[in-house]
Amino acid sequence: MITILLLLGIGLLAGILGALLGLGGGIFLVPLLTLIFHLPIRVAVGTSLVGVIATSAGVAAFAPRGRGGDVELALRLEMATTAGAIGGGLLAGAFSSRVLHVLFAVIVFISAGYTLYKGRSGQNKSVQEPLFRENYQPRNWPAGLSAAGLAGMVSGLLGVGGGFIKVPIMYALMNVPLGVATATSNFMVGITAAASVFVYYGRGDIYPMVVVPTAMGVFLGAVSAVYFLRRIGTVWVRKALVVLLILLGVYMLVAGLNH
Repeated sequence: MITILLLLGIGLLAGILGALLGLGGGIFLVPLLTLIFHLPIRVAVGTSLVGVIATSAGVAAFAPRGRGGDVELALRLEMATTAGAIGGGLLAGAFSSRVLHVLFAVIVFISAGYTLYKGRSGQNKSVQEPLFRENYQPRNWPAGLSAAGLAGMVSGLLGVGGGFIKVPIMYALMNVPLGVATATSNFMVGITAAASVFVYYGRGDIYPMVVVPTAMGVFLGAVSAVYFLRRIGTVWVRKALVVLLILLGVYMLVAGLNH
């Protein structure tokens, strides 16, 4: 019972943090599952993929009206993302645990840098640019589709959702408002994860007794995040995220090098 409650709590934390910035909960789930429960990295990634699906479902179902994602944009980008996710899921079986740990550490450090960038750009543009607006037109489709394919491969390979790639690409290159980009990323990561989770299931890397309580916690956390955004300052959330990401990245890097 204690283990189930702990998995539920970990999922709750990952769901909240993942949904707040559109990163998907996987970037937090994988290191926490390996650190606390000493699960094999591939089992942690498989569990993470199910958690990412739960995050996406929670945000999509409970997002306030006018603050959701761009479904048409998501479905177009998802064609490239899904292909990348399947390829990443197949490649994961060919890499050693050490390589996967180090790769995950690199991804986490990149996410920390992106979170800092997002916070600073939000502070600089909060007055001039709204997070959500309707009169925008996505552009630079070749760059967007290429980045979506890369994000899908990262998701399938490491179970992190790929949102830290999708959000800045949609925002910086495709002229998509930052709030819409985050919501669209949350919608997309669930589809991306679903494309590769079956590869992990077929390989025996999905443990139901681990996945079920974790996914329940992630879903509840993602739903809670929708309401937290109305009541708390995102500046403090971003600062806490950066610290957490750096700590998790250092752990995964050390674990990979010492594996």
